[in-house]
Amino acid sequence: MWSLGYAAAPSKWQGFPFFGGKDPDAVAAMSLPRRAENALDRLVGAGIGQRPVCFITHSLGGLLMKSILRRSADSQFATDRLQVVEQCCGVLFLATPHHGSRLADLAGDIKIYLPSVSTLDLKDNDDHLMDLYEWYRGYAPSHHILTRSYYENKETKGVVIVVPRSSADPGVAGETALGNTPLDRDHLEISKPRNRDDQAYIGSTQLIRLILSGGAPAAGPEGSSQAAPTNQVTVSGNRNITMTGVSAGGNINVGNTIQGDYVAGDKFSGDKVMGDQFTGNKIINNLAPSSAGPATSPGTFPLKPGPWRVFLSHTSELRQYPQAGSYIAKAERAVSAAGHAIVDMADFAAIDQAPAAVCEQRVRNCDVLVGIYGLRYGSPVRDQPEVSYTELEFITATEAAMPRLIFVINAESEELGLPPSALVDRKYGDRQDAFIQRVKDAGLTLQFFRNPDDLKGLVERSLRELAESAAATA
Repeated sequence: MWSLGYAAAPSKWQGFPFFGGKDPDAVAAMSLPRRAENALDRLVGAGIGQRPVCFITHSLGGLLMKSILRRSADSQFATDRLQVVEQCCGVLFLATPHHGSRLADLAGDIKIYLPSVSTLDLKDNDDHLMDLYEWYRGYAPSHHILTRSYYENKETKGVVIVVPRSSADPGVAGETALGNTPLDRDHLEISKPRNRDDQAYIGSTQLIRLILSGGAPAAGPEGSSQAAPTNQVTVSGNRNITMTGVSAGGNINVGNTIQGDYVAGDKFSGDKVMGDQFTGNKIINNLAPSSAGPATSPGTFPLKPGPWRVFLSHTSELRQYPQAGSYIAKAERAVSAAGHAIVDMADFAAIDQAPAAVCEQRVRNCDVLVGIYGLRYGSPVRDQPEVSYTELEFITATEAAMPRLIFVINAESEELGLPPSALVDRKYGDRQDAFIQRVKDAGLTLQFFRNPDDLKGLVERSLRELAESAAATA
């Protein structure tokens, strides 16, 4: 495992052992692409790529790591360079601005000193950053790189949240995506776990253990997540490879490889891995295909054990009110407490694509839809005005046979905390009534909430019960 991050002082690197902290090549004038080329050369020189590796990154270090991996992937005729990305099994991002950040403008105010050219690389939606974002979000799932990210939920120096949730999401979806989770830390504190109970520390160790246990999904034909079954297990390694007490029964994916110095005491039964003990490097790819079935009705959506990308579907007034703690703010806390990543249309950047298509794509990239419905229908979709965004999100999740957890406001409650304008939808009230009736007719078990805290408890409990159901059917 290697960690990577920029330190708080110019021309210093933090957490990159072989840089020694004060390298003459790590100068302030080096741009991100040039720095990545320099770092890749140093990684190769340090022997990175000869064994499986997991990277733990912070802030700009995450952008640098993605740039390094891309340059490695482009090195088709330089085996030592190519092996860096081929041996990369996981990346954990701590407050990495994948879409850029206001950090460049605010660096002086919050006393974070960065190289001047590197600061330019941080402009919101910079073309280079967006190109790197699109590359990684496509490359990581297809090459089985487990990806997890945490973002700050506390202002640095009491001034600003440097990397907000929308920028901290690496955009990775599917089985290799392990969530985008908020932490009650600022931009500097998030990379400094206080103890072994710190959430960032636990997340890092969980990622490493998952890799060591062979948790990366195996690829099938043409990069699919399923492979043709076979009873063959291929074993390869650097030296003195031994296997003892191994038995295999049932189906094991094609191309499973155990690579390391020693592998001992492994037992495989059916489509699962049981009683594994590994001494050595790690297991490359999965030793068992994902078998998680649907946790809610209807359909065959392959719900993994988690963590999940949870799409929060709601109308705007539920995010605005009550001002002391809105419904959606409470729901977000519930999702985070359950250990999952939050996806919300409000966080999406501008894009040259039809709104309906963007909405549908974002929902389909998630694992679970949490619908929080009040008394207002919401804005009709610009290019599909017969439905609102919330209804389109529900329709899309239904068509994808995605688990849908639906929470409806109790209009009779005296604890709503909503202004009169949010209690009556004079323009689309009939549409909202019809939509709620269609949701009820879909055969789902709805939960009704009286106030924000009530909603928070219901969402967290429902997600935990869904996780238990998913684990039981796995």
